[in-house]
Amino acid sequence: MTRTQKLERLQEIFRDVLDQPALRITEGFSPVDCPEWDSVATVQIVLATEAAFRIRVPTETVAQLRNVAELLDLTP
Repeated sequence: MTRTQKLERLQEIFRDVLDQPALRITEGFSPVDCPEWDSVATVQIVLATEAAFRIRVPTETVAQLRNVAELLDLTP
């Protein structure tokens, strides 16, 4: 899977979790860009990402995530 394909999959996750079907994300997209992306949404996004990519994100990493690129870097 290419980085672009992974970004597209993450976009689906973000749209679902944030309940914004038209949301467009970039690697630089962060909570500053979307008020709905709060701590609860972060947990939901990470859980959905773990399931979609069959990965495990350490708790300390979740607390330090600042943007989509950092989450994307965790995917295989």
